[in-house]
Amino acid sequence: MVPVTLRGVYERSIAREDLVIAPTDAFDWIQLAQDDWHRERIDGRSYMVMERKLALFPKRAGPGRFGPAEHSLTIITTASQRAEALVRSSPMELSVGSFPTDRGWHFAASDVTLQDALSTDPAALQDGATVTRTVTLRAHGVLPEMLPPRPVVSENWLITFAAPVQRTLELTPDGPVASVIWTWQFRPETGEPGVLEPVVIPYFDTKTRQMAQVEIPALPIGYASFRDNQVDAGRISAGSRWLLAATFAAGLALGAAVMARWYRPDRARLAAARLARHWSPLPRWHLRQAARSGDLLALRGAAEAYLRPEEAADPALRRAALARLDAAIYGRRAAEFDTARFVADLRRAARSGVKSTGSRPRPAPAAALPPPP
Repeated sequence: MVPVTLRGVYERSIAREDLVIAPTDAFDWIQLAQDDWHRERIDGRSYMVMERKLALFPKRAGPGRFGPAEHSLTIITTASQRAEALVRSSPMELSVGSFPTDRGWHFAASDVTLQDALSTDPAALQDGATVTRTVTLRAHGVLPEMLPPRPVVSENWLITFAAPVQRTLELTPDGPVASVIWTWQFRPETGEPGVLEPVVIPYFDTKTRQMAQVEIPALPIGYASFRDNQVDAGRISAGSRWLLAATFAAGLALGAAVMARWYRPDRARLAAARLARHWSPLPRWHLRQAARSGDLLALRGAAEAYLRPEEAADPALRRAALARLDAAIYGRRAAEFDTARFVADLRRAARSGVKSTGSRPRPAPAAALPPPP
């Protein structure tokens, strides 16, 4: 936001006035308050002064022009007669810098605050109950339509109802204050607890001249009955947990040894890699982190680490998803890339998990064997 004050100083009394600002394609603007007309003494003489406070919002980077302004007046002459007069100002030239980042929502403001309100404890819901989450984002120095869109919440284990977005504007002497309210209703589909990951909202702080961010915190959701049943019937001691972990590790080692004995070594190594990749949460976590950050190069590397070509259950779907990502990275035309769809396609390509590498090779027929020495 660029604060601007239009000021006119007049010797004569004014009976009628009309101020018109020429349209411009470089700025949006809004009037912050009613015009202030008052008498002011300047160099010992009394003048009629008009002030109008505006807030300008650049539409693009680079040089821009605002104005000119034309003030049509009906003045009272010294002979107490009415006369028409036109006062015209010069246009104002402004140079606007580029936004620090190219990707993501361009959002510049000051004093950005976020409030997160819940209707009940989401981690201890009654069976069949819902929790209402209301997030209010408030920012100084922006218009409501400049605030970012509502975050998309979509999980397989959760039923989500999103209410219409509410945007409001409050005009103050220091500039506009915009607010947006996002409301969701959540209900677990199976009752098994889950966690909604945090949502980071970056913006450019016009006070510090640096990038900053606010965050919608993570939200655990689940039914209290499911948690109670797990505590009553499924409590596992620390010793039992260690025993289960050791048993699981031994089973993996035994399976790898059996595959190395019955299958070819290269297939055994591939199957072992599939097992490790299937059970390790790190590749999937890196993939989701890269998708949330919007860094497409990091997303490309995480996708390769998450699903290798030889491990894909659906190679065609994997190739198509990576082709879209490569086009977004290296294509001449920059376009919005749907990271959520990319991650979903990649997970579908690997959904069958660890596949059987085949049965034990059968011995060749006797006729095909070489004669004994």
